[in-house]
Amino acid sequence: MRHPLLRNHYGIPIYIGSWILFVLLLFFIGWYFDGNDWYSSFVNSISFSLPLLVLGACIWYVVSYVSMDESGILGFLLHHLTAAAVVVGVWVSVGYQIRVGLFGEDPEGINYFIPIHWQIFFAFCVYDYIILIYYLIIYYRNFKDKAVMESELKNLVKEAELNALKSQINPHFLFNSLNSVSSLTMSRPEQSREMVVKLSTFLRYSLGQDLKELNSLANELNNIRLYLDIEKVRFGDRLLLNFKSTTDCEELKIPNLILQPIYENAIKYGVHESLEPVSIDTNCEMIDDVLKITISNNFDPEAIPPRGNGIGLKNIQERLGLIYGRTDLLKIVKTESQFTVNLEFPQVK
Repeated sequence: MRHPLLRNHYGIPIYIGSWILFVLLLFFIGWYFDGNDWYSSFVNSISFSLPLLVLGACIWYVVSYVSMDESGILGFLLHHLTAAAVVVGVWVSVGYQIRVGLFGEDPEGINYFIPIHWQIFFAFCVYDYIILIYYLIIYYRNFKDKAVMESELKNLVKEAELNALKSQINPHFLFNSLNSVSSLTMSRPEQSREMVVKLSTFLRYSLGQDLKELNSLANELNNIRLYLDIEKVRFGDRLLLNFKSTTDCEELKIPNLILQPIYENAIKYGVHESLEPVSIDTNCEMIDDVLKITISNNFDPEAIPPRGNGIGLKNIQERLGLIYGRTDLLKIVKTESQFTVNLEFPQVK
């Protein structure tokens, strides 16, 4: 694990600044509280603090290789008691040697620093404080790493779920379209060939889209019109289409292929089961930074609804929840002969 002093550009300046504050604190205690002259206070503070400048950084390696989870509480305490005894012994000894080497042994005018037992006790307290800071740094690092890993895992799960939804959407549409082509093959072969060409173009677009990406409303509606052209070959005048959208809505973003299952349902439960013309009406408008799309169709209330698993609308609900983190963006209103789907797409500025 990389030393925190080397991890960023501010590590060493912060460490040196903290050490200088420690020196000034010892100087202030000796000069103000103990009544020593400023020179004695300076000698005592600098000689006692210099070893800490190196030892404080070295303590990190003890902390980084001693974990309570791996060593247990007893092993953890024994490791640090041993390390503390070594560090304190080196600290006090080197501090004394610096004092004698640089300033002489108790030269006249220099008062001796606090008694040796208080030096040892104070050094132990500083050691405990330093390891506490280092363990907090390790905890913070682990917390950040865990948060990043959880975020990456959520993204992977979301991508897997979206891919699973895509594997349901494409076959769902393909089966419906192939049934439509099959119904035209014998009765209207020319129109069936036209339908196959349009189906090929539509599938090329659909399979090339990523369900977790956003696309402009204009592109999605163009693709929807292509799909409806395919179905109109089959149903003719029984399928009526009305699109209403303001120009400011065209470049707004919505998830790829999010509207497709709604139109499939309108065809399956409305047009397919009715002998009368069925109108699919689409209205798009921007309200308070939210793109609101309403898709409605009439249907024959006396018709027997075809069997189905409800995959389309369920997929839309799940995708909206995965992409926007909300469950209130899809609302369905069903009356005696009208089926309406209200969708909301928040726009990120």
